[in-house]
Amino acid sequence: MQAGGPWYNVDLGRRDGLISKASRVTGNIPKPTFNLNQIKKIFAKKNLSECDMIALSGAHTVGVSRCKSFANRLHSRVDPLLNPTYAKQLMATCPKNANSTITVDMDPNTPNIFDNVYYKNLMVGKGLFTSDVVLYTDLSSRKVVKKFANNRDDFNAAFITAMRKLGRVGVKIGNQGEIRRDCTAFN
Repeated sequence: MQAGGPWYNVDLGRRDGLISKASRVTGNIPKPTFNLNQIKKIFAKKNLSECDMIALSGAHTVGVSRCKSFANRLHSRVDPLLNPTYAKQLMATCPKNANSTITVDMDPNTPNIFDNVYYKNLMVGKGLFTSDVVLYTDLSSRKVVKKFANNRDDFNAAFITAMRKLGRVGVKIGNQGEIRRDCTAFN
């Protein structure tokens, strides 16, 4: 709420798993270098639609990324899909072999506000990740990006729907998992 994002009810009582390993993330979250088909495949495995995928990607309207997550677009060959001025700003902040702690705002215009500017940025070559840019450059998803760029309410409604669906992925039932007393630790 501090960033001004949409409000929605969260389903309560979800059971958490008893195993938490970083190695289980691979194949479940898109990498910043993924193309549209790779991203679609990840979301489809979770029964999330292309519209859900595009709406959830809008979470990149807030937050930061380490330089190494998008360095592939800068140094060997500057990605021609990057806005040239934006590319220069990124290279100034993230020189080749940059310190791994350097971060860049995901949204260069309104980094602390949950809004639809992320989609407007995609339309002018200011998507940080390859996985962001393909949402606009691929004709199959461009229409939804334009819709969200032009209508914040449409984006917010789609984001809420997608978040609620995402919250129901992999729900544990019966004796599986546990309802934690403290979300940060097993009981």
